[in-house]
Amino acid sequence: MKACILASGSSGNCTYVAAGETKILIDAGISLARIDRELKAIGADSEGMDALILSHEHGDHCRELSRVALALECPIYLSARTLPHVRWALSDHEAIHTFRVGESFPIGDLQVETFRVFHDSVDPCGFLIGGPSHCDGGGRTRLAIATDLGTVTPPLKQLLRVCEALIIEANHDLNMLMNGRYPWDLKQRIRSPVGHLSNDQAAELIRELTQQGALKKAILAHLSQQNNRPDLALSAVQSRLDSLFHCDVYLSYQDQRSEVLEI
Repeated sequence: MKACILASGSSGNCTYVAAGETKILIDAGISLARIDRELKAIGADSEGMDALILSHEHGDHCRELSRVALALECPIYLSARTLPHVRWALSDHEAIHTFRVGESFPIGDLQVETFRVFHDSVDPCGFLIGGPSHCDGGGRTRLAIATDLGTVTPPLKQLLRVCEALIIEANHDLNMLMNGRYPWDLKQRIRSPVGHLSNDQAAELIRELTQQGALKKAILAHLSQQNNRPDLALSAVQSRLDSLFHCDVYLSYQDQRSEVLEI
């Protein structure tokens, strides 16, 4: 299985995942032209996309939903509760598949398990994506995608222990946020239990999943341009890891793609 974050942040989000003969996109907050460009740069393309899956209804995740799905002739998968709130981003010509958060469903060679996250949207979810079985006869490889969440609950930690790779939000450095220019109510929203994870929260989760789970690779996502810096996010995670429990940590960006994860 391969994964690449094509864009991540308040300007737009989109992630590419592929395994076997199957390829999907998670979210469509950037243009089709940019999706095409970034995929070609990693030796892939948008033709034959099997699905576009939506995490929640905020514009930076769904503003290009209709254009991308219709151009790529792929179905959209989204929460039934989210659907009424993205009608503005649809044309009624898309192929729509709805799910209840907590359900699992197959898409080609991939198995997608949805799980609830806490964020200030209607029915936000993350995804645990299982790729083809290991060639040595083991179970499926698993990638978890958990962005736009303000709280990491014990049930979520338990769920994520099976993942070998993780795309996790590291939105802000708390000192930068609290001493920055944002109004107080926005600062409180960001650091609330339904806001966004800080670098330290993401780092602690990665440390725990590396020591008590299967995690080997992680990409830090949704970094704020105003309240974070890549070096701060990376340092927060690496300072909590040690030689006994290794994890490769990568960054994602608003204006360029991430490295390609091989899972």
